Amino acid sequence: MFRKIIAASLASVFACSAPAFAWGNKGHEIIGQLAGSSLPSTVPAFMRTMPAQYELMYLGPELDRLKGSGTAWDDENDPGHYIDLDDNGMIAGVVSLQKLPASREDYDTALRAAGTNQYRQGYSPYAILEGWQQLRYDFGYWRVDNYRATHASTSGARAVAATDRAIDQSLILRDAGVWGHFVEDACQPLHVTIHFNGWGNYPNPNGYTNAKNTHSFFESTFVDRYITPGIVNQQMVPSMIQPPDALLTQEQVQTLIAGYIQGSLQAVGPLYDIEKAGGFANGSPAAVKFTATQLARGAVELRDLITLAWYDSLNAKVGYPSQSVRDILNGAPPPKGSSD
Repeated sequence: MFRKIIAASLASVFACSAPAFAWGNKGHEIIGQLAGSSLPSTVPAFMRTMPAQYELMYLGPELDRLKGSGTAWDDENDPGHYIDLDDNGMIAGVVSLQKLPASREDYDTALRAAGTNQYRQGYSPYAILEGWQQLRYDFGYWRVDNYRATHASTSGARAVAATDRAIDQSLILRDAGVWGHFVEDACQPLHVTIHFNGWGNYPNPNGYTNAKNTHSFFESTFVDRYITPGIVNQQMVPSMIQPPDALLTQEQVQTLIAGYIQGSLQAVGPLYDIEKAGGFANGSPAAVKFTATQLARGAVELRDLITLAWYDSLNAKVGYPSQSVRDILNGAPPPKGSSD
């Protein structure tokens, strides 16, 4: 019965009209639901329940709901939703998407030298990377608490670990769902380009629109009218993610994220071609397939980044003093100064 209630709730949400947020509520919810429902069986079972799928779906639009929280919050968080790439994949002509600095501080320093900053240009790749790193550690702590809930030396320690594991699970779902918003935004081509709302004041040999409702009409009005989870699901591809042999470097993860964003950048021209032909206005098959493909890319990326965070959490070190998750699961005693 509970599964039927959740399924009915999912259906009712998707039937609702979407407000004018990035991808609209509907687009974000579709991505979150499909990512959650396609997680591989190697991911912990609590992540694959119907309530977990609902939570990932519900939290997808959360960072848009929070817009307007206050000047400090908005100014800090809103630039994480986008990055203003030019047609060559450069930010402000000085930073390449393919060679991003290791930290947001270094990124901001490079941009300030060019007379701008991360808050004007956006920092989407870092929002995705930072959230992934946090989720990976969430999973690491869950692995440890899950192990200690069975293997700790006393019944009291096992009970504490079981309680901690339940809290870990709540944090993982919350962190994955909220962070997922940044992943979802990055498959919207107009979130990764200087041509984010009409082509703008740039050379425009193809005569693309400069209408100021281009962005909102595509991601909200069009998606609400013509896109369904089933259409998007048809464009999903199977996961190819495998457990890494060794700890992933930040550079490796940045490369994955940059490739994902580059795919969205390559879709900017085709999006404006479809708009010029009236495809979004009349719901043409080309417009529907294009949009479903972008949303499916987001669901695949979110699913795969969650899966990769789970796999690589085995290679993490957690706690203080820090200890290898892998060593703990192999029965290593807690480090001196910590508690079992």
